[in-house]
Amino acid sequence: MLLAVGRWCARRPRRTVAAWFLLLVALASAVGAFGRVTSEAVTIPGSDSQAARDTAGAFDDAASGRQPVVLYAPAGTAPLSSSGQRRAVEEAARAVEGVDHVVAVTTPYEPGGGGLGADGRTGRLTVELDVGGRDITPETTRAVTDAAAPAARAGIEVTAGGDLAAAADKGSTGHSEIIGLAAAFVVLALGFGSLVAAGVPLLTGAVGLGASLSLIGLAGHLMDMPSSGATIAAMIGLGVGIDYTLFCLTRFRELLAAGVGVEDAAARTTAGSGKAVVFAGSAVVAALAGLALGGLPLLHALALAPGIAVLVAMAATLTLLPAVLSLIGPRLTPGVRAGRTVRAARRARAEREAPDDKAPHDGTPEDEAPHDGTPDDEAPRTNAPNDEAPGANALPQAEDRGERREGPAPAGWGRIAAFVASRPWRCLLGGLVLTGVLAAPAAQLTFGQLDAGDKAVGTASRTAYDRVADAFGPGANGPLQVVSTLPAPASGPGDTRITAVTAALRTTGGVASVGPAQLDASGTRVRWQVIPTTAPGDPDTVALVHRLRDETLPAATGGTGLVTHVGGATAAQADLNERLARRMPLVVGFVLAVAALLLLVAFRSPVVAVKAALMNLVSVAASYGVLTAVFQWGWGASPIGLEGPVPIPGYVPLLMFAVLFGLAMDYEVFLLSAVRAAYLRDGDNRGAVVSGLSGTGRIITSAALIMVSVFLGYLLSDDPVVKMFGIGLATAVALDATVVRGVLVPSTMVLLGRANWWLPGVLDRLLPRLAIEDDGHDGAVPPASPAGDAPLADARSAS
Repeated sequence: MLLAVGRWCARRPRRTVAAWFLLLVALASAVGAFGRVTSEAVTIPGSDSQAARDTAGAFDDAASGRQPVVLYAPAGTAPLSSSGQRRAVEEAARAVEGVDHVVAVTTPYEPGGGGLGADGRTGRLTVELDVGGRDITPETTRAVTDAAAPAARAGIEVTAGGDLAAAADKGSTGHSEIIGLAAAFVVLALGFGSLVAAGVPLLTGAVGLGASLSLIGLAGHLMDMPSSGATIAAMIGLGVGIDYTLFCLTRFRELLAAGVGVEDAAARTTAGSGKAVVFAGSAVVAALAGLALGGLPLLHALALAPGIAVLVAMAATLTLLPAVLSLIGPRLTPGVRAGRTVRAARRARAEREAPDDKAPHDGTPEDEAPHDGTPDDEAPRTNAPNDEAPGANALPQAEDRGERREGPAPAGWGRIAAFVASRPWRCLLGGLVLTGVLAAPAAQLTFGQLDAGDKAVGTASRTAYDRVADAFGPGANGPLQVVSTLPAPASGPGDTRITAVTAALRTTGGVASVGPAQLDASGTRVRWQVIPTTAPGDPDTVALVHRLRDETLPAATGGTGLVTHVGGATAAQADLNERLARRMPLVVGFVLAVAALLLLVAFRSPVVAVKAALMNLVSVAASYGVLTAVFQWGWGASPIGLEGPVPIPGYVPLLMFAVLFGLAMDYEVFLLSAVRAAYLRDGDNRGAVVSGLSGTGRIITSAALIMVSVFLGYLLSDDPVVKMFGIGLATAVALDATVVRGVLVPSTMVLLGRANWWLPGVLDRLLPRLAIEDDGHDGAVPPASPAGDAPLADARSAS
């Protein structure tokens, strides 16, 4: 089917390109009409905080809740308590009331208002809107702060807080994408030696990125999509989009160098390398689907966003890429050097297959050897279906049998492969020690929660947070909400059942203040606002939540029939982390099983499948260790724009685990395809490992370098969560492509020997026979690098 898709797109390139262009225009128009929507709301079905939120819905509140606008009178101006400043604040409040979507404004001078700080220089307007968090836009925030101009003219600094600040702080990550694309272009240009060839992966990557971000923005209208979701999706979608195109483009140039026509080369690339892309992309999506077992809408959204990006990247690689290759194919044709390399590889293969295992030599120079008239790409095919895997013919294959053949000494990855194969125990232990040192800090990884105090200095969220904390105490930034349901209506706030709870809350350690009890219209629901003595992200605040739930409230409500819950943002985050900790083993087990099953189906080897899944754990553990050291311990925090240690939300390691397992499948499939093809051809395990690693090492590390560059570009984001994903994913990919694929995997395969390819008879009958790199053509075209390097460096374009 992929062969037909590739050929159709290659024969109709202008239609295909036009279809993608119209799709981008349609998506951009939809985003322009409806906007991109994000929401930081956290829904945790079945949790105590969710029960509190649902119960509080009985109160007649605005959709947005109470959003603060922080007022600050700096030194040199009159305090907010002065008569002149009060008039300015009240005039500003009246102006804000006239802004669209604003339903009520309370000044700091009114009962129930934000109040004034002890020094009289900090106060809060309380703004209620008729839209929820996801519908509060930067324009809404700007309109509110602009309307407060009377206060600003009096020298008062006006800063939005809460959801208003979150909307104002929404920034574009366009600079990160540009840096990633620029770094990728440099790597590709140096590797291919052609600016045209280097631009092809960037084109498909950018088109996929634009389409996926538009789709994710529109999905925010249907579900709570956190702002970090689109950023993470852009990070992953751009990386895999460029990588997938790189693998396919490399194969396309090999076919051109072998004399295959442009249209046929594009179709066969889609059928062969495109199949590997589908397999690897499906593995990423399947791993992300495992997050659904977490039972949290937040995880669903964070899995959906990168899942969309990966699917779009796959679609662009399978349809847009063959069309582009068809249009500019002649400019991608490799020069003489690559052509000679391909011919040399094919001739070496023919020599290996000669009956006496020795090639005839009549003194004719290699490049001028007689030809029988059969086109190279139509040479008889005698090998297993997978013998077209990249790098399968990279080196002689009989080292384990003691045979020696004349030929150039291996270079680059060929030398590394030979070294690893000759010293497998040393390399295995060295690699495990290195990754073990990096993974060691992960033993102290704990789930925490971020608050506005972890935002970048100068953002509205951070400014409002700091001023509120200084004036009213750190707990004022994260009040808890205690909600009770009464079995019978209360007589009023003085009802003894209510006063008993109020008194108990005020005497609980860690509570700074308790607001007056509020009854709903029916008198059967009551709520209190509890201000902790500690900040929202402080572990002591989480301890207070548990103390209220487990000790204070049960003691105060015993025998009264009151059903009480503790909610608020801090309580919700605590519930989220606890739910994630409980579900993490299930998600991890599912992803491990899916990865092993996919590899078993692809390579028909339970040993290879299990080993690959375990090796993926090594790179994940190392990335967790680096994440813990940089963020939780604060090592090297300053160079990446952080002031010190920050807590790691529970969903970050879980989402990273799923994403990394999926991404690791790219390199695993590419390497094992080459190893298995060589083994099926020669039956020599050690030689197959050397051949596979030497033939794929360079392209894998080039692809990883591109992805690492893309991920590190996102360190420029102000969002600590985005920085966490950038550091964690970059570390894991770098280790996976070098230490894991370059050292640990080949050394273990050499040590396991023929056991790598053991397959029980039952599985042999049940498993399908797949050929990941088979392009459906009878003529085998070997890769353009018999000496051990991938075709990147040798495939020099005529352009």
